[in-house]
Amino acid sequence: MTTIDLLRHGEAAPGLCLGAAFDAPLTERGWSQMRNVLAWAPPPWQGVVSSPLLRCAAFAEELSEFHGLALKFDERLRELGFGAWEGRSWSDLYGQEGGQLFEFQRSPSFNPAPGGEDYHAFEARVADAWQDLLETAKGGHWLVVTHAGVLRTILRLVLGFPEERLFSLHVPYAGMTRIEQKDDYPSRLVFHGGRL
Repeated sequence: MTTIDLLRHGEAAPGLCLGAAFDAPLTERGWSQMRNVLAWAPPPWQGVVSSPLLRCAAFAEELSEFHGLALKFDERLRELGFGAWEGRSWSDLYGQEGGQLFEFQRSPSFNPAPGGEDYHAFEARVADAWQDLLETAKGGHWLVVTHAGVLRTILRLVLGFPEERLFSLHVPYAGMTRIEQKDDYPSRLVFHGGRL
């Protein structure tokens, strides 16, 4: 049995659009959220894979060092690039570009952010990272520290729901999602948005 826990980062730059380029660190509250979700119990993981962005990487480094776990950074686990929207407040975006933002949420493939990353390219890089992770973690239990967009995309790959439903899935700060893969059977979702 291969078990992979996906952990979204905690709060970083509250109220701002964070993507692949806007590299904000965790706030004090974000650090608290991450540490509380794990409660520093002895973890079940053999290793940790993380997005290299600060809001994921700093906690992954602390966790790995504290527990003596192997740590890898994977560029493919960065958040989707939101182009001109990155670093802007959500209230401004909804007020000034609400129509385009809603269209993006309905279908990111056909309505990308201005200057943003192509959703199909994003999904392809996340799918590559996911397949490599399943091989790396085969028969073990690993943790992935990443972003809401990456998490939604992995769940879409595992569960097969349409792209139009991506933003129907709430991904809380510091929420943990567990996926299991047994032999050649399809991966299955065990829980979403929880904690250890």
